[in-house]
Amino acid sequence: MKNIVYRYSLLCTLGVLTFVPLTGILSPGRSSSQLSPSVGQKQVSRKPPSTKLYNNSTYGVTFSYPSNWQPTKGYEERFSGVDGFFQITGLSSPPPSTIQNVCKDALNHRLNPYGTRPQMQRLQIQGRPACLILPSSDQDRTMERMATLIVRYPTPIRLNGTNYNHLMLSADKEHIRQIANKLRFTMPRR
Repeated sequence: MKNIVYRYSLLCTLGVLTFVPLTGILSPGRSSSQLSPSVGQKQVSRKPPSTKLYNNSTYGVTFSYPSNWQPTKGYEERFSGVDGFFQITGLSSPPPSTIQNVCKDALNHRLNPYGTRPQMQRLQIQGRPACLILPSSDQDRTMERMATLIVRYPTPIRLNGTNYNHLMLSADKEHIRQIANKLRFTMPRR
């Protein structure tokens, strides 16, 4: 029964992200949340863009995002601008689920929200197990270059009677690393 609830939760979350038009490569095995540019990625020296601090006590996270992004009407916890977006939600999975299982379920979703050949990389964010899912070149254009970071919470959060033990942060692939680099949990660690 718990497995059915988890799969339903994951399918609903990915279904919403897949059917709603949403307006990077990490260094595997790193022990901090500092993410590296991929090999061969051009680094241009320019003034860093202005950022704002996003602080969400419900989901227990804080991070920086481009200051030109605004809340997206009709959505909870989604901000967007002409150059990208981010959206957060919680994922519920029955114990003893591992980050690998949760990430593989998202990666292998039957609707292929990341295209047919997405990449998954394991990492750690603030000492917590995580993974990054990067889209393949054949990702549907309506997905707006969506990449997803899934991180195990230090302590599960409870929303509307359900425990969520993973944070799911989706953003365009051009900004996901910058956002993930600044992600911090604002709840006590277990």
